[in-house]
Amino acid sequence: MEAPVRFGPERTTLAVVLVLALGALPLGLSSPYLAPLLLIPMIAAVWVLRARVVAGRDGVEVCNGLGVRRLGWSQVDAFDVPKRGPVVLRDSDGGRVRLTALPRHELRRLLEIGTP
Repeated sequence: MEAPVRFGPERTTLAVVLVLALGALPLGLSSPYLAPLLLIPMIAAVWVLRARVVAGRDGVEVCNGLGVRRLGWSQVDAFDVPKRGPVVLRDSDGGRVRLTALPRHELRRLLEIGTP
């Protein structure tokens, strides 16, 4: 049995988030009104660490930061690829799941995993 394939941001992206945090630190500490700017690097770090699409023979698992959604391949109806923005998975119930962690060039590989 093949191991599930994980798609998502590279962990090296955390270096960019660190630079963002260091850049926001002086501005965020300069005034209480600008302190919420310090949340931006934290939110970005959570997304880099949590966002993923894991595909296996049984189905696909999508995590866009905090929530996780698991779908069997029989529940997957179609994929929408808009000109801008992330790929969208449409399920058989009419629901839509944005695949924020899936690069567009990896969609073909994802479809190969789900095809028997």
